[in-house]
Amino acid sequence: MPAVGGTAWRPLPLDAVRVRQVAWVVLGVFAALTVLNLFRERWVSAVFDFGVVVLLGLALWRNARGQSTQAIQLMVVSLALGLMALMFAGQGLYDEAPMAYPTLVVLAAMLGARRLTRMLVAVLLASLMAMFLLDQAALLPSIPDSPLWVRLAEMGLILLVTWMLVQMISDDLRQAIGQLEGEKLALQQSQQENERLVQSDALTGLPNRLLARDRLEQLLVQGVDSDRFVAVIFLDIDNFKTVNDSLGHAAGDALLLQVAVKLRASLRDTDTVARISGDEFVILLGNLKSEHAIATVIAKINRVFREAFSVNGMDVLVTASMGITVSPRDGEDVDVLLKNADLAMYEAKDSGRNTFRFFNAHMNDAVAEQLHLASGLRTALGNGELRVHYQPQIDLADGRILGAEALLRWLHPERGYIPPAVFIPVAERCGLIHEIGDWVLQQACRDAQAWRALGLGELMVAVNVSPLQLRRDDFDVVVADTLAATGLPGALLELELTESSLVLDTRDLVELLQRLRRHGVRIAIDDFGTGYSNLGYLRRLAVHRLKIDRSFVDKICVDASDEALVRAIVEMAHCLNLSVIAEGVENEAALQRLRSLGCEGGQGYLWSQALPLDGFVALVRAQTKEVGTTS
Repeated sequence: MPAVGGTAWRPLPLDAVRVRQVAWVVLGVFAALTVLNLFRERWVSAVFDFGVVVLLGLALWRNARGQSTQAIQLMVVSLALGLMALMFAGQGLYDEAPMAYPTLVVLAAMLGARRLTRMLVAVLLASLMAMFLLDQAALLPSIPDSPLWVRLAEMGLILLVTWMLVQMISDDLRQAIGQLEGEKLALQQSQQENERLVQSDALTGLPNRLLARDRLEQLLVQGVDSDRFVAVIFLDIDNFKTVNDSLGHAAGDALLLQVAVKLRASLRDTDTVARISGDEFVILLGNLKSEHAIATVIAKINRVFREAFSVNGMDVLVTASMGITVSPRDGEDVDVLLKNADLAMYEAKDSGRNTFRFFNAHMNDAVAEQLHLASGLRTALGNGELRVHYQPQIDLADGRILGAEALLRWLHPERGYIPPAVFIPVAERCGLIHEIGDWVLQQACRDAQAWRALGLGELMVAVNVSPLQLRRDDFDVVVADTLAATGLPGALLELELTESSLVLDTRDLVELLQRLRRHGVRIAIDDFGTGYSNLGYLRRLAVHRLKIDRSFVDKICVDASDEALVRAIVEMAHCLNLSVIAEGVENEAALQRLRSLGCEGGQGYLWSQALPLDGFVALVRAQTKEVGTTS
């Protein structure tokens, strides 16, 4: 359709009911005019009026059959022809018929399309001009001959029809405007809801990352104007995955909802609590007079996590690690502040969790170092920079080598050997620990099988396992496939788990270790005494051996409490039918003390440091030769 002011023009959306109403009104008027002209004995006008009545009746019939468009066109055309005929047959320009022209135009505009209305106006103007020319030529003179009461009646009818049509138009316009207002309101509500959904967390209803960024920008502007501090707190729920894995995701969601409600209730109305991912929240504090005010907020947040959360009828205790950054001291850019708070939060995680840390510039240096190491680790495997060294494990009763612990070493082309304590945490954070762990397991099993082929005896190899590896559903399959590929008996492989591994979902860990035990694999708890394991789990977890941490062995001869702790570990292990091996044995006095306490095995610099494969083979051969010579 043609456009008017950039908007397509349309007629009013009239239905068949409205067309019928208009047709009946006009038909009634022309029926009245027919009677009036018959009364006045104006037979020609009466015939024309009756003709219009017939055509209007035909329009009603078409409308009743669902042909509303054709009915409208027929109605307009019949009325135009009827009015023009009445004018030419009646009093010409003095006739009342032209007075109905405006009403007809209104009717056409209401019922028809723009083109029809434009054509109608042109035809009606042409009829007036034709009547004027005929009058001037004295062919059809315009002579008023109607009594006043007739003219009054005819003009009244025309006015009545005009009023009724205008009233219909007005009603339709009000209805259309009402519908538009309703649609506009619904659209606004929909837009507001969409904006809320886009800027809100679907689970908790809290602001999401997008809205948190926007509010932080506003707080920073206000802080500059008012010379006040702004604080950003990154909060992460400790060990939330354990709750999800053990109680289910529905329980995890319920916990997050309660945390969100309690955090919101503990802060000012002007503060913002946002959920930006999983179990991570961001808290924005503005209008702070000093940094000391942050301590008050931290205390309130800590109180939130002191009480248990009720989840599925169970009391669940969780803690939180928080990272804090302050503007303008640490920056005035949104991205910088969010990154700083995130770094500080991970520093709190590394510091033992359930604590908080303020950002400092040294954290950026540490992160840059970790990124550099992570980048190097990705190529270290392919470049042959990772090596497996072996530290012998000794039978304290007779000094025989029982096996060795496989220890990973990274020979960096520029920095030389990098300690595992430096790069293993990086591997765990960047997701490379699974690939590296699988490689170490395969290499250690391959080397242990090679020892057997060299005639060195049934030496056991111990491989350290990261807690992240134990979370893999297929870890036992990886171990079984490695044993099958290398030909190493399962009884000659020992997997060393740290005590921190025992905080995993115990049921899943029990099932995993039982599957490993079916392959003959032995399980040892490394660094025993430094973690938080429940001693009652040791038998359930199918453990074979405990490894006493070197921190207790170092002072066993000088610190009575360390000696008492080692004695307690040995006695407890023997009560559970577990063997014990001590790490970090570096002198003869410690060796003799461990023997006297009943410790079966040991490893440390007293015998050897960790050796490359060739060095370990040479050490075993030298001991075998020495034993043979002695015998």
